[in-house]
Amino acid sequence: MTHSTKQLSSIIFLLSFIGVSISVYAVAHFYGAVSGSWCNISAVLNCDLVNKSAYAKLGGIPVSLIGLIGYLFLATGAFLKYREQNIDRGLTHFLLIASILGFLFSLYLTGIEAFILHTFCFTCLISQFTILLIAIFSACLYVRESHF
Repeated sequence: MTHSTKQLSSIIFLLSFIGVSISVYAVAHFYGAVSGSWCNISAVLNCDLVNKSAYAKLGGIPVSLIGLIGYLFLATGAFLKYREQNIDRGLTHFLLIASILGFLFSLYLTGIEAFILHTFCFTCLISQFTILLIAIFSACLYVRESHF
C-alpha cells in the first residue's frame, strides 16, 4: 500500500469520525437528551423543527440513527483500509459506493428540508458536507488505486 493510499484512508476515517460525532449529537437531540437551542437560529435554520418533524424517521427508525450506523460502517471500512498491507479493491469499492449512497440520501433529506419543511437543520447540513467530502476522498482513493 502506498503512502498516498494510507493518507486518503486516514482522511476518510477522520471525516467518518466527525460524521459519527455529528450523528451521536443528532440522535441525542432526537430523543431529547440534549437541546438543539444553539441550532435554532431562525425559522429557516431550526434543528428542532427538522428533528421533531414526521420526516425525522424512516420506517420508524430515526434518520439520525441511520446516519450514525452509516458513518460507523464508513469509519470501520477506512480503518481496515488503512491497516491493509496490500491493495484491497473490495474495501475501496465499499467506501466509494457507501459514501455516494450516503450523499444521495442526504440530498434527499435536504430536499425535504427545502421543499416540504421550508427550514434547515444546521447539523444536517454539516453532515451533508462531511459525507460529500468522504465521497470525494473515496473517489480519489478509487482513482489512485486504479493506476496500479
